[in-house]
Amino acid sequence: MNRFTRWTLLLNSLMLFLTTTGYLLAAEKPDWVDGSSAQYPEAAYLTGVGSGDTRQRAEDSAYAALARIFRTEVRTTTHEREDFRQTEKGKKADIDRTVNLQNQTEVSTQKALEQVRIAERWTDPVSQVYYALAVLDRSKSASALRQKSLDAEMEARDWEDRAKKTTDPRDQARALHKALLAARQAELYDSDLRVVQPTGRGDGLRVNAAALDEQLKALLSRSFKVDVLIEGPQATAVRDAILAGLHEKGFISGGEPDLLIKGKVAMEDADIKDPRWYYVRWTADLTLIQKEGQKEFGRIQRSGKEGQLTPKEADRKALAAVQKELSETVGESVLKFIYGE
Repeated sequence: MNRFTRWTLLLNSLMLFLTTTGYLLAAEKPDWVDGSSAQYPEAAYLTGVGSGDTRQRAEDSAYAALARIFRTEVRTTTHEREDFRQTEKGKKADIDRTVNLQNQTEVSTQKALEQVRIAERWTDPVSQVYYALAVLDRSKSASALRQKSLDAEMEARDWEDRAKKTTDPRDQARALHKALLAARQAELYDSDLRVVQPTGRGDGLRVNAAALDEQLKALLSRSFKVDVLIEGPQATAVRDAILAGLHEKGFISGGEPDLLIKGKVAMEDADIKDPRWYYVRWTADLTLIQKEGQKEFGRIQRSGKEGQLTPKEADRKALAAVQKELSETVGESVLKFIYGE
């Protein structure tokens, strides 16, 4: 056998080996890497495929892929529910969105990922790229979510009944607050359910978080009137900001107050040596008082430092900072007192 013949046979053998190996690799490659999976069909599973140069990165990528699908579907179903509410209310401009859309989407997605598992893994022997398949069983997830939604709904109805049976404003507020939290939780579970099983529960929720929220705000405005007394520079502007924050929480001012917020604010040069910037230090010391018995139920002490290119701009920035801080903090502190938190 001459050299040419030997090289020809060797080349043919090599080509046969590569061709056979390619067929074997193609046969071993899972169908889910490039598309849908026969073992995990879309009707029964939500799936996400990920890849990476390590196994962990591939799995993280798969979780992320499924999360993107879930996040999109949650956002869609939530929008649909909001549109339905808007139609029910005659397209009022001031629809009360009972759960912030972005917050609901993120919470739902996080909860969904707790039920996800990595079902399969595969490594391409040629490229050494790792692949992972994340799956969420629609049927099992739907069953669990349906029960959780019903449990949360029952809790909401129970707290709503307690609110109706008491005449004490604080007890009523606490019960309605807990009913509202449970109703919103039921909405979250129901939103999840509509994603993993598009038909959902079918009959819809029997508790209305928006109605509970309206009841609670009406109670707060009726039984917990507020007043704010502030001393110091920019006292009027600070008072207006605090009242605006309280009004957003459902409180109103005027008449005989049930709750009083009083205190002092101060702003002074920070005495920081800087050739270009001027700094102003601000402080706030507030006391929260319940009119009945003149009982102090809270104290807020805050301070900060703001800088700008001119003294006037530094003063303006310091005022904005104290307004933002107190408008958010005071309302939350008053609500915690009322709800017993």
